Amino acid sequence: MKTILGIVLLIFFFFTLQAGESDFVSNNSLVATYYSNAKNLLKSNPSECVFWVDKAIVESKIGGNKQDLGRCLFLKGQAFENLHQNQSAVQLFQETLKVAEKYKYFDLEIDALNKLSTLYAGTGDYKSAVYYATLLHDRKDSNTILHQRLLAKTLPGRAYFQKRETRMKQLLTDNSILDNHVRTNLKMIDSQGNWILIIVIGYSLIFLSFIMFRRQNKLILRKNVILTERMHTLEVGKMELDHNRYKAEEADRLKTFFLANISHEIRTPLNAIVSFSGFLRQKEKPAAERNKYIAIIHQYSESLLALINEIFEVARIESGEIKQQPEKIDVSEFLQKVRAQYYEDNKKTLKNGLTLIFKMQPTDQECSINTYPDRLKSVIIHLLENALKYSDSGKVELGYKRKNSFIEFYVMDDGQSLSHENSDDLFDRFKISDEYVISGSEALGLGLTISKNFIESMGGHIWVKNNENKGSTIFFTLPIQLEAKS
Repeated sequence: MKTILGIVLLIFFFFTLQAGESDFVSNNSLVATYYSNAKNLLKSNPSECVFWVDKAIVESKIGGNKQDLGRCLFLKGQAFENLHQNQSAVQLFQETLKVAEKYKYFDLEIDALNKLSTLYAGTGDYKSAVYYATLLHDRKDSNTILHQRLLAKTLPGRAYFQKRETRMKQLLTDNSILDNHVRTNLKMIDSQGNWILIIVIGYSLIFLSFIMFRRQNKLILRKNVILTERMHTLEVGKMELDHNRYKAEEADRLKTFFLANISHEIRTPLNAIVSFSGFLRQKEKPAAERNKYIAIIHQYSESLLALINEIFEVARIESGEIKQQPEKIDVSEFLQKVRAQYYEDNKKTLKNGLTLIFKMQPTDQECSINTYPDRLKSVIIHLLENALKYSDSGKVELGYKRKNSFIEFYVMDDGQSLSHENSDDLFDRFKISDEYVISGSEALGLGLTISKNFIESMGGHIWVKNNENKGSTIFFTLPIQLEAKS
Protein backbone atom coordinates (compact mmCIF):
# COMPACT_ATOMS: atom_id res chain seq x y z
CA MET A 1 0.00 0.00 0.00
CA LYS A 2 2.86 2.41 0.83
CA THR A 3 4.51 1.66 -2.53
CA ILE A 4 1.31 2.52 -4.44
CA LEU A 5 0.90 5.77 -2.46
CA GLY A 6 4.52 6.76 -3.23
CA ILE A 7 4.07 6.12 -6.95
CA VAL A 8 0.84 8.20 -7.01
CA LEU A 9 2.63 11.10 -5.25
CA LEU A 10 5.52 10.92 -7.76
CA ILE A 11 3.11 11.01 -10.72
CA PHE A 12 1.21 13.96 -9.21
CA PHE A 13 4.46 15.88 -8.63
CA PHE A 14 5.69 15.20 -12.20
CA PHE A 15 2.52 16.38 -13.89
CA THR A 16 2.44 19.43 -11.63
CA LEU A 17 5.91 20.37 -12.95
CA GLN A 18 4.77 19.83 -16.53
CA ALA A 19 1.50 21.67 -16.30
CA GLY A 20 2.62 25.08 -15.00
CA GLU A 21 0.03 27.78 -14.51
CA SER A 22 -2.20 28.88 -17.34
CA ASP A 23 -2.65 32.40 -15.96
CA PHE A 24 -1.40 34.46 -13.04
CA VAL A 25 -3.68 34.68 -9.98
CA SER A 26 -2.30 36.19 -6.79
CA ASN A 27 -3.02 34.75 -3.35
CA ASN A 28 -3.25 38.32 -2.05
CA SER A 29 -6.80 39.48 -2.75
CA LEU A 30 -5.82 43.16 -2.88
CA VAL A 31 -3.00 42.49 -5.35
CA ALA A 32 -5.31 40.27 -7.39
CA THR A 33 -7.92 43.07 -7.58
CA TYR A 34 -5.39 45.74 -8.64
CA TYR A 35 -3.80 43.35 -11.14
CA SER A 36 -7.18 42.40 -12.64
CA ASN A 37 -8.18 46.07 -13.06
CA ALA A 38 -4.82 46.86 -14.70
CA LYS A 39 -4.98 43.88 -17.05
CA ASN A 40 -8.50 44.78 -18.22
CA LEU A 41 -7.25 48.30 -19.11
CA LEU A 42 -4.00 47.14 -20.78
CA LYS A 43 -5.17 47.59 -24.37
CA SER A 44 -7.99 50.12 -24.00
CA ASN A 45 -6.30 52.60 -21.61
CA PRO A 46 -2.59 51.86 -20.94
CA SER A 47 -2.13 55.02 -18.83
CA GLU A 48 -4.89 53.95 -16.43
CA CYS A 49 -3.39 50.46 -16.48
CA VAL A 50 -0.07 51.90 -15.17
CA PHE A 51 -1.97 53.56 -12.29
CA TRP A 52 -3.51 50.27 -11.11
CA VAL A 53 -0.41 48.16 -11.66
CA ASP A 54 1.67 50.62 -9.56
CA LYS A 55 -0.77 49.99 -6.72
CA ALA A 56 -0.32 46.26 -7.21
CA ILE A 57 3.49 46.63 -7.17
CA VAL A 58 3.42 48.57 -3.89
CA GLU A 59 1.15 45.96 -2.30
CA SER A 60 3.36 43.12 -3.61
CA LYS A 61 6.47 44.68 -2.05
CA ILE A 62 4.63 45.10 1.27
CA GLY A 63 3.48 41.46 1.17
CA GLY A 64 6.93 40.23 0.12
CA ASN A 65 5.55 37.98 -2.67
CA LYS A 66 8.25 37.93 -5.40
CA GLN A 67 6.02 36.20 -7.96
CA ASP A 68 3.36 38.91 -7.55
CA LEU A 69 6.08 41.57 -7.95
CA GLY A 70 7.53 39.92 -11.09
CA ARG A 71 4.13 39.60 -12.78
CA CYS A 72 3.18 43.19 -11.93
CA LEU A 73 6.49 44.52 -13.31
CA PHE A 74 5.89 42.52 -16.51
CA LEU A 75 2.36 43.94 -16.87
CA LYS A 76 3.67 47.49 -16.35
CA GLY A 77 6.28 46.84 -19.07
CA GLN A 78 3.44 45.79 -21.43
CA ALA A 79 1.58 49.00 -20.64
CA PHE A 80 4.65 51.15 -21.47
CA GLU A 81 5.10 49.11 -24.64
CA ASN A 82 1.52 49.98 -25.69
CA LEU A 83 2.32 53.62 -24.87
CA HIS A 84 5.35 53.33 -27.22
CA GLN A 85 7.76 54.13 -24.38
CA ASN A 86 10.14 51.37 -25.39
CA GLN A 87 13.08 52.41 -23.17
CA SER A 88 10.93 52.25 -20.02
CA ALA A 89 9.40 48.99 -21.19
CA VAL A 90 12.85 47.43 -21.73
CA GLN A 91 13.95 48.48 -18.23
CA LEU A 92 10.83 46.92 -16.64
CA PHE A 93 11.22 43.68 -18.61
CA GLN A 94 14.87 43.47 -17.50
CA GLU A 95 13.78 43.92 -13.86
CA THR A 96 11.18 41.19 -14.43
CA LEU A 97 13.90 38.91 -15.86
CA LYS A 98 16.11 39.44 -12.77
CA VAL A 99 13.24 38.48 -10.42
CA ALA A 100 12.36 35.43 -12.56
CA GLU A 101 15.97 34.20 -12.75
CA LYS A 102 16.63 34.76 -9.03
CA TYR A 103 13.49 32.96 -7.81
CA LYS A 104 13.31 30.47 -10.74
CA TYR A 105 9.92 31.46 -12.22
CA PHE A 106 10.37 29.73 -15.60
CA ASP A 107 7.16 30.97 -17.30
CA LEU A 108 7.87 34.56 -16.24
CA GLU A 109 11.48 34.26 -17.46
CA ILE A 110 10.33 32.99 -20.87
CA ASP A 111 7.82 35.88 -21.20
CA ALA A 112 10.45 38.49 -20.25
CA LEU A 113 13.08 37.11 -22.67
CA ASN A 114 10.50 37.01 -25.48
CA LYS A 115 9.47 40.65 -24.88
CA LEU A 116 13.09 41.88 -24.68
CA SER A 117 14.03 40.14 -27.92
CA THR A 118 10.95 41.59 -29.70
CA LEU A 119 11.49 45.15 -28.41
CA TYR A 120 15.20 45.26 -29.32
CA ALA A 121 14.40 43.92 -32.79
CA GLY A 122 11.70 46.58 -33.20
CA THR A 123 14.13 49.35 -32.26
CA GLY A 124 16.84 48.09 -34.61
CA ASP A 125 19.20 46.85 -31.91
CA TYR A 126 19.66 43.46 -33.57
CA LYS A 127 22.71 42.53 -31.50
CA SER A 128 20.69 42.70 -28.25
CA ALA A 129 17.71 41.08 -29.98
CA VAL A 130 19.83 38.10 -31.05
CA TYR A 131 21.34 37.87 -27.54
CA TYR A 132 17.93 37.64 -25.79
CA ALA A 133 16.51 35.38 -28.52
CA THR A 134 19.46 33.01 -27.93
CA LEU A 135 18.80 33.04 -24.16
CA LEU A 136 15.12 32.34 -24.84
CA HIS A 137 15.93 29.46 -27.16
CA ASP A 138 18.49 27.93 -24.76
CA ARG A 139 16.14 28.32 -21.78
CA LYS A 140 13.31 26.52 -23.59
CA ASP A 141 15.61 23.76 -24.83
CA SER A 142 17.16 23.17 -21.40
CA ASN A 143 13.72 22.94 -19.74
CA THR A 144 12.41 20.57 -22.44
CA ILE A 145 15.46 18.32 -22.16
CA LEU A 146 15.13 18.27 -18.34
CA HIS A 147 11.49 17.23 -18.53
CA GLN A 148 12.19 14.59 -21.16
CA ARG A 149 15.03 13.10 -19.14
CA LEU A 150 12.88 13.09 -16.02
CA LEU A 151 10.13 11.35 -17.99
CA ALA A 152 12.59 8.81 -19.41
CA LYS A 153 13.97 8.03 -15.95
CA THR A 154 10.73 7.87 -13.96
CA LEU A 155 8.04 6.39 -16.21
CA PRO A 156 9.75 3.04 -16.99
CA GLY A 157 10.44 2.48 -13.29
CA ARG A 158 6.86 3.29 -12.29
CA ALA A 159 5.42 1.04 -14.96
CA TYR A 160 7.76 -1.74 -13.88
CA PHE A 161 6.78 -1.53 -10.21
CA GLN A 162 3.06 -1.29 -11.02
CA LYS A 163 3.16 -4.32 -13.32
CA ARG A 164 5.28 -6.28 -10.86
CA GLU A 165 2.93 -5.56 -7.95
CA THR A 166 -0.12 -6.47 -10.03
CA ARG A 167 1.53 -9.69 -11.16
CA MET A 168 2.56 -10.56 -7.60
CA LYS A 169 -0.99 -10.10 -6.41
CA GLN A 170 -2.24 -12.30 -9.21
CA LEU A 171 0.38 -14.95 -8.41
CA LEU A 172 -0.47 -14.84 -4.71
CA THR A 173 -4.13 -15.26 -5.55
CA ASP A 174 -3.39 -18.15 -7.89
CA ASN A 175 -1.13 -19.68 -5.27
CA SER A 176 -3.89 -19.49 -2.65
CA ILE A 177 -6.41 -21.08 -5.00
CA LEU A 178 -3.94 -23.80 -5.90
CA ASP A 179 -3.21 -24.58 -2.26
CA ASN A 180 -6.91 -24.89 -1.51
CA HIS A 181 -7.39 -27.14 -4.49
CA VAL A 182 -4.45 -29.32 -3.40
CA ARG A 183 -5.81 -29.61 0.13
CA THR A 184 -9.21 -30.63 -1.18
CA ASN A 185 -7.71 -33.28 -3.47
CA LEU A 186 -5.53 -34.65 -0.66
CA LYS A 187 -8.64 -35.50 1.30
CA MET A 188 -10.21 -37.21 -1.70
CA ILE A 189 -7.21 -39.18 -2.94
CA ASP A 190 -6.49 -42.42 -1.17
CA SER A 191 -3.53 -43.45 -3.21
CA GLN A 192 -0.25 -42.24 -1.84
CA GLY A 193 1.95 -40.19 -4.23
CA ASN A 194 -0.80 -38.54 -6.30
CA TRP A 195 -0.94 -35.46 -4.10
CA ILE A 196 2.89 -35.06 -4.30
CA LEU A 197 2.75 -35.08 -8.09
CA ILE A 198 0.03 -32.41 -8.13
CA ILE A 199 1.98 -30.12 -5.80
CA VAL A 200 5.17 -30.50 -7.83
CA ILE A 201 3.34 -29.69 -11.06
CA GLY A 202 1.63 -26.64 -9.51
CA TYR A 203 4.82 -25.14 -8.12
CA SER A 204 6.65 -25.87 -11.37
CA LEU A 205 4.07 -23.83 -13.24
CA ILE A 206 4.51 -20.97 -10.77
CA PHE A 207 8.30 -21.10 -11.16
CA LEU A 208 8.01 -21.05 -14.98
CA SER A 209 5.62 -18.12 -14.73
CA PHE A 210 8.16 -16.18 -12.68
CA ILE A 211 10.88 -16.90 -15.24
CA MET A 212 8.74 -15.71 -18.17
CA PHE A 213 7.71 -12.63 -16.23
CA ARG A 214 11.33 -11.67 -15.53
CA ARG A 215 12.37 -12.20 -19.15
CA GLN A 216 9.55 -9.97 -20.36
CA ASN A 217 10.53 -7.25 -17.86
CA LYS A 218 14.18 -7.35 -18.96
CA LEU A 219 13.14 -7.06 -22.61
CA ILE A 220 10.92 -4.05 -21.86
CA LEU A 221 13.66 -2.32 -19.85
CA ARG A 222 16.21 -2.92 -22.64
CA LYS A 223 13.87 -1.37 -25.21
CA ASN A 224 13.26 1.62 -22.92
CA VAL A 225 17.01 2.17 -22.57
CA ILE A 226 17.44 2.07 -26.37
CA LEU A 227 14.58 4.54 -26.88
CA THR A 228 16.03 6.85 -24.23
CA GLU A 229 19.46 6.82 -25.87
CA ARG A 230 17.98 7.54 -29.29
CA MET A 231 15.91 10.40 -27.86
CA HIS A 232 19.04 11.87 -26.27
CA THR A 233 20.94 11.52 -29.56
CA LEU A 234 18.15 13.34 -31.39
CA GLU A 235 18.18 16.11 -28.78
CA VAL A 236 21.94 16.55 -29.12
CA GLY A 237 21.67 16.55 -32.90
CA LYS A 238 18.93 19.18 -32.78
CA MET A 239 21.04 21.37 -30.51
CA GLU A 240 24.02 21.02 -32.87
CA LEU A 241 21.85 21.91 -35.86
CA ASP A 242 20.52 24.99 -34.07
CA HIS A 243 24.07 25.99 -33.11
CA ASN A 244 25.27 25.59 -36.70
CA ARG A 245 22.29 27.56 -37.96
CA TYR A 246 23.10 30.44 -35.61
CA LYS A 247 26.75 30.32 -36.70
CA ALA A 248 25.69 30.44 -40.37
CA GLU A 249 23.37 33.38 -39.71
CA GLU A 250 26.12 35.19 -37.80
CA ALA A 251 28.61 34.51 -40.61
CA ASP A 252 26.14 35.88 -43.16
CA ARG A 253 25.59 38.99 -41.04
CA LEU A 254 29.33 39.53 -40.62
CA LYS A 255 29.82 39.08 -44.37
CA THR A 256 27.29 41.85 -44.98
CA PHE A 257 29.15 44.16 -42.56
CA PHE A 258 32.44 43.28 -44.22
CA LEU A 259 31.16 44.08 -47.73
CA ALA A 260 29.69 47.36 -46.50
CA ASN A 261 32.98 48.28 -44.82
CA ILE A 262 35.12 47.41 -47.84
CA SER A 263 32.71 49.28 -50.13
CA HIS A 264 33.03 52.34 -47.91
CA GLU A 265 36.83 52.01 -47.78
CA ILE A 266 37.34 51.66 -51.57
CA ARG A 267 34.73 54.21 -52.68
CA THR A 268 36.47 57.20 -51.05
CA PRO A 269 39.83 57.02 -52.90
CA LEU A 270 38.20 55.87 -56.15
CA ASN A 271 35.78 58.81 -56.16
CA ALA A 272 38.68 61.22 -55.62
CA ILE A 273 40.78 59.62 -58.39
CA VAL A 274 37.89 59.67 -60.89
CA SER A 275 36.85 63.24 -60.02
CA PHE A 276 40.32 64.82 -60.21
CA SER A 277 41.17 62.81 -63.33
CA GLY A 278 38.16 64.48 -64.95
CA PHE A 279 39.44 67.88 -63.87
CA LEU A 280 42.77 67.18 -65.62
CA ARG A 281 40.93 66.87 -68.95
CA GLN A 282 39.99 70.51 -68.76
CA LYS A 283 42.75 72.16 -70.81
CA GLU A 284 41.98 75.65 -69.57
CA LYS A 285 43.09 74.79 -66.01
CA PRO A 286 46.43 76.48 -65.06
CA ALA A 287 49.51 74.32 -64.61
CA ALA A 288 49.72 74.93 -60.84
CA GLU A 289 46.16 73.75 -60.32
CA ARG A 290 46.71 70.72 -62.59
CA ASN A 291 49.82 69.79 -60.58
CA LYS A 292 47.73 70.02 -57.43
CA TYR A 293 45.17 67.63 -58.96
CA ILE A 294 47.95 65.22 -59.93
CA ALA A 295 49.27 65.27 -56.35
CA ILE A 296 45.79 64.52 -55.00
CA ILE A 297 45.34 61.65 -57.47
CA HIS A 298 48.73 60.28 -56.44
CA GLN A 299 47.84 60.56 -52.76
CA TYR A 300 44.53 58.71 -53.14
CA SER A 301 46.13 56.11 -55.41
CA GLU A 302 48.62 55.33 -52.66
CA SER A 303 45.77 55.20 -50.15
CA LEU A 304 43.89 52.71 -52.36
CA LEU A 305 47.03 50.62 -52.83
CA ALA A 306 47.64 50.61 -49.08
CA LEU A 307 44.05 49.46 -48.48
CA ILE A 308 44.42 46.57 -50.94
CA ASN A 309 47.72 45.60 -49.30
CA GLU A 310 45.98 45.63 -45.92
CA ILE A 311 43.25 43.31 -47.20
CA PHE A 312 45.89 40.89 -48.49
CA GLU A 313 47.79 41.24 -45.20
CA VAL A 314 44.68 40.20 -43.20
CA ALA A 315 44.16 37.19 -45.47
CA ARG A 316 47.83 36.16 -45.18
CA ILE A 317 47.82 36.46 -41.40
CA GLU A 318 44.65 34.38 -41.01
CA SER A 319 45.83 31.72 -43.48
CA GLY A 320 49.19 31.41 -41.72
CA GLU A 321 51.26 32.27 -44.80
CA ILE A 322 53.44 34.85 -43.02
CA LYS A 323 56.40 32.97 -41.58
CA GLN A 324 59.32 35.01 -40.25
CA GLN A 325 62.01 34.61 -37.64
CA PRO A 326 61.62 37.05 -34.72
CA GLU A 327 64.48 39.39 -33.85
CA LYS A 328 65.63 40.71 -30.52
CA ILE A 329 65.30 44.51 -30.34
CA ASP A 330 65.79 47.19 -27.70
CA VAL A 331 62.49 49.03 -27.24
CA SER A 332 63.96 52.49 -26.59
CA GLU A 333 66.36 52.39 -29.56
CA PHE A 334 63.63 50.98 -31.79
CA LEU A 335 61.19 53.79 -30.94
CA GLN A 336 63.91 56.39 -31.50
CA LYS A 337 64.36 55.06 -35.05
CA VAL A 338 60.60 54.99 -35.63
CA ARG A 339 60.30 58.59 -34.42
CA ALA A 340 63.12 59.79 -36.67
CA GLN A 341 61.72 58.06 -39.72
CA TYR A 342 58.14 59.16 -39.01
CA TYR A 343 59.14 62.81 -38.60
CA GLU A 344 61.15 62.62 -41.81
CA ASP A 345 58.28 61.07 -43.82
CA ASN A 346 55.48 63.19 -42.34
CA LYS A 347 57.05 66.52 -41.44
CA LYS A 348 54.69 68.43 -43.76
CA THR A 349 51.49 66.47 -43.14
CA LEU A 350 50.72 67.25 -39.48
CA LYS A 351 47.66 69.43 -38.93
CA ASN A 352 48.10 72.95 -37.58
CA GLY A 353 47.82 73.04 -33.79
CA LEU A 354 48.51 69.29 -33.47
CA THR A 355 51.63 68.02 -31.69
CA LEU A 356 53.15 64.54 -31.89
CA ILE A 357 55.07 63.47 -28.73
CA PHE A 358 57.27 60.40 -28.24
CA LYS A 359 57.69 59.76 -24.49
CA MET A 360 60.57 57.44 -23.55
CA GLN A 361 60.93 55.87 -20.09
CA PRO A 362 64.42 56.14 -18.54
CA THR A 363 65.65 52.85 -17.08
CA ASP A 364 68.85 51.24 -15.82
CA GLN A 365 68.17 48.02 -17.67
CA GLU A 366 68.02 47.14 -21.33
CA CYS A 367 64.44 46.26 -22.22
CA SER A 368 64.41 43.70 -25.06
CA ILE A 369 61.62 42.08 -27.03
CA ASN A 370 61.69 39.10 -29.35
CA THR A 371 59.42 40.30 -32.15
CA TYR A 372 59.17 41.20 -35.84
CA PRO A 373 60.52 44.78 -36.15
CA ASP A 374 58.84 45.61 -39.47
CA ARG A 375 55.44 44.45 -38.31
CA LEU A 376 55.77 46.14 -34.90
CA LYS A 377 56.70 49.35 -36.70
CA SER A 378 53.62 48.93 -38.92
CA VAL A 379 51.42 48.56 -35.81
CA ILE A 380 52.81 51.74 -34.23
CA ILE A 381 52.42 53.71 -37.49
CA HIS A 382 48.80 52.49 -37.85
CA LEU A 383 47.95 53.59 -34.32
CA LEU A 384 49.65 56.98 -34.74
CA GLU A 385 47.92 57.69 -38.05
CA ASN A 386 44.57 56.68 -36.61
CA ALA A 387 45.03 59.01 -33.61
CA LEU A 388 46.23 61.92 -35.80
CA LYS A 389 43.35 61.43 -38.22
CA TYR A 390 40.70 61.92 -35.52
CA SER A 391 42.41 64.74 -33.63
CA ASP A 392 42.03 68.33 -34.86
CA SER A 393 44.18 69.96 -32.16
CA GLY A 394 46.07 69.19 -28.97
CA LYS A 395 48.58 66.35 -28.82
CA VAL A 396 49.10 62.72 -29.76
CA GLU A 397 51.48 60.92 -27.41
CA LEU A 398 53.29 57.59 -27.91
CA GLY A 399 55.01 55.96 -24.92
CA TYR A 400 55.60 52.74 -23.04
CA LYS A 401 56.27 51.35 -19.59
CA ARG A 402 57.17 48.00 -18.10
CA LYS A 403 54.55 45.94 -16.24
CA ASN A 404 55.90 42.70 -14.78
CA SER A 405 56.90 40.51 -17.74
CA PHE A 406 55.24 42.73 -20.38
CA ILE A 407 55.87 46.05 -22.08
CA GLU A 408 52.72 48.18 -22.22
CA PHE A 409 52.69 50.61 -25.17
CA TYR A 410 50.11 53.37 -25.46
CA VAL A 411 48.96 55.95 -28.03
CA MET A 412 46.96 58.79 -26.42
CA ASP A 413 45.06 61.48 -28.32
CA ASP A 414 42.83 64.49 -27.56
CA GLY A 415 40.23 63.62 -30.20
CA GLN A 416 36.74 62.27 -29.74
CA SER A 417 35.88 59.71 -27.03
CA LEU A 418 34.18 56.37 -27.72
CA SER A 419 31.07 54.96 -26.14
CA HIS A 420 31.68 51.92 -23.95
CA GLU A 421 29.40 49.60 -25.92
CA ASN A 422 31.16 50.27 -29.26
CA SER A 423 34.80 50.42 -28.14
CA ASP A 424 35.46 46.72 -28.83
CA ASP A 425 34.18 47.09 -32.42
CA LEU A 426 37.10 49.42 -33.19
CA PHE A 427 39.35 46.41 -33.95
CA ASP A 428 36.72 44.36 -35.82
CA ARG A 429 37.03 44.49 -39.61
CA PHE A 430 33.44 43.30 -40.03
CA LYS A 431 31.84 46.24 -38.25
CA ILE A 432 31.66 49.93 -39.08
CA SER A 433 30.00 52.56 -36.92
CA ASP A 434 29.11 56.19 -37.63
CA GLU A 435 30.90 57.03 -34.38
CA TYR A 436 34.28 56.24 -36.02
CA VAL A 437 33.70 58.35 -39.12
CA ILE A 438 34.24 62.09 -38.98
CA SER A 439 32.90 64.33 -41.70
CA GLY A 440 35.56 64.98 -44.31
CA SER A 441 37.93 62.26 -43.06
CA GLU A 442 39.06 59.10 -44.72
CA ALA A 443 37.74 55.69 -43.79
CA LEU A 444 39.34 53.71 -41.03
CA GLY A 445 40.99 50.99 -43.15
CA LEU A 446 42.06 47.62 -41.82
CA GLY A 447 45.18 48.78 -39.99
CA LEU A 448 43.65 48.27 -36.53
CA THR A 449 42.53 44.76 -37.44
CA ILE A 450 46.01 43.86 -38.70
CA SER A 451 47.53 45.36 -35.54
CA LYS A 452 45.24 43.30 -33.31
CA ASN A 453 46.04 40.07 -35.20
CA PHE A 454 49.80 40.68 -34.93
CA ILE A 455 49.71 41.61 -31.22
CA GLU A 456 47.59 38.60 -30.26
CA SER A 457 49.79 36.25 -32.32
CA MET A 458 52.76 37.42 -30.22
CA GLY A 459 50.98 36.67 -26.94
CA GLY A 460 49.92 40.27 -26.27
CA HIS A 461 46.61 42.11 -25.90
CA ILE A 462 45.16 45.37 -27.29
CA TRP A 463 42.33 47.50 -25.90
CA VAL A 464 41.00 51.07 -25.90
CA LYS A 465 40.06 53.31 -22.97
CA ASN A 466 38.56 56.81 -22.82
CA ASN A 467 40.59 59.57 -21.16
CA GLU A 468 39.24 61.43 -18.13
CA ASN A 469 38.82 64.75 -19.95
CA LYS A 470 38.78 64.22 -23.70
CA GLY A 471 39.93 61.71 -26.26
CA SER A 472 40.94 58.08 -25.89
CA THR A 473 44.03 55.92 -25.42
CA ILE A 474 44.84 52.65 -27.19
CA PHE A 475 47.00 50.25 -25.14
CA PHE A 476 48.75 47.08 -26.24
CA THR A 477 51.16 44.72 -24.50
CA LEU A 478 54.01 42.47 -25.69
CA PRO A 479 56.11 40.01 -23.62
CA ILE A 480 59.65 41.16 -22.80
CA GLN A 481 63.06 39.92 -21.76
CA LEU A 482 65.19 41.90 -19.28
CA GLU A 483 69.00 41.89 -19.36
CA ALA A 484 71.32 44.02 -17.23
CA LYS A 485 73.56 46.40 -19.15
CA SER A 486 77.26 45.63 -19.01
